[in-house]
Amino acid sequence: MDKKAISTLFALFAGIILFTYILVATPMPTTDLAASIVVQTFTAEAATSDVDIEVEEEILMPSYSDVAEGYPYFEAIEYITQNGIVEGYADGTYKPNAQINRAEFTKILVEAKLGLNPISYASDCFNDFDSSQWYASYVCYAKSNGIIEGYPDGSFGPANDINVAEAAKILVNVFEIEQIDPIGTDWYSVYIETMGSNAYLPPSFEYINDQVTRGEMAEMIWRVMEEQHGFVSAINLQNSPCTQLGEDIPANVDMGRVRATWLDWYNDVRADLDLAPYIYNDQLNRTAIIWSELAEDRGYIDHKRPGYTAYYDYYGILNWFENLGISFEAQGGYTYVENIAWEMYYCKDTEPDCTDAMINSIRKGFNFFVSEKGTSYTAHYDSIINPAFKEIGLGIAVDPTKNKYYLTVHYATKISSDPIRICD
Repeated sequence: MDKKAISTLFALFAGIILFTYILVATPMPTTDLAASIVVQTFTAEAATSDVDIEVEEEILMPSYSDVAEGYPYFEAIEYITQNGIVEGYADGTYKPNAQINRAEFTKILVEAKLGLNPISYASDCFNDFDSSQWYASYVCYAKSNGIIEGYPDGSFGPANDINVAEAAKILVNVFEIEQIDPIGTDWYSVYIETMGSNAYLPPSFEYINDQVTRGEMAEMIWRVMEEQHGFVSAINLQNSPCTQLGEDIPANVDMGRVRATWLDWYNDVRADLDLAPYIYNDQLNRTAIIWSELAEDRGYIDHKRPGYTAYYDYYGILNWFENLGISFEAQGGYTYVENIAWEMYYCKDTEPDCTDAMINSIRKGFNFFVSEKGTSYTAHYDSIINPAFKEIGLGIAVDPTKNKYYLTVHYATKISSDPIRICD
């Protein structure tokens, strides 16, 4: 073999060694927040040249299995993740369409601003939680610094899903966004219009009482912190307010038929006594749903409102209604009544239709109510036949992990307030 061939072979051999060293010895750049793949290319020609050529192409991999590139809020979710503002779930998901409650939202915003757990705040700042709760320091810091105020009864409602108006107030106050002179006169007008004028509101919002999802939360934080702008009209939000029923019931249950059946049972009883039939009021459906879903979260149902010790505190429940914008007209000394029940429910999500199973299950609750007739305790039965009550609402929440449903019925004389309408 001549010298030239030996030289070429040696160069190729050296190139292979160098290539192997690059792949093995060079660590892959990864972080806890987003994985990267580094693709390195090497050519035989480069091995025989005087200059080694190495080309790196970085391909960013999504941080979460359920937030792919192309998702509307992908960039915002990646931003808050890579900046340590929010973490995903242990299963590798982010759940961008899940709603977020007031405690979670407040904690995330305060931590985004401070970068740490606040150490200076007034403890036991609201009457519906104590300092042992994971969110207590953040919520109490927010109250101490005028970021939030809570409800008139001294509660905060940490488990309540946060809506656009509430989220806008916290964002404006936490990040000290310069407030504009609002056109609207409601308490939230200045916050909504300030966010809107800066184009910090994502276009998915339609109504002032829309509940904020984790994806929308990420989008607002990203827009505020990075001065990213989109457009949604704050005036349109305020001119067409409505709130969703927010019902989270298995998809294979026809709640329209369930409610119609429940109403028929009630009105059959009233008809036998020549009483006017009940009608559903969507506002009462909403309040009943809210209480049933709180019961599902807690794993039990009762009448006791946060901050109250009595099992059935009339004024405590009345304040709870008022915090939801609901007031009642007194008729004959009556305003509202609440009935509750729970029972086992075994129909699975995999079944094609569980409507009849749900009806059969809640029938047990109805039978329990009417079985009180002629006994020493008739509170539930009296609610059904009270002539002062004209309207009802029915809310059901299902806990598939425990094979239970939680049921709430709200009865009312007449709603005297003007609550935000229920969305169509």
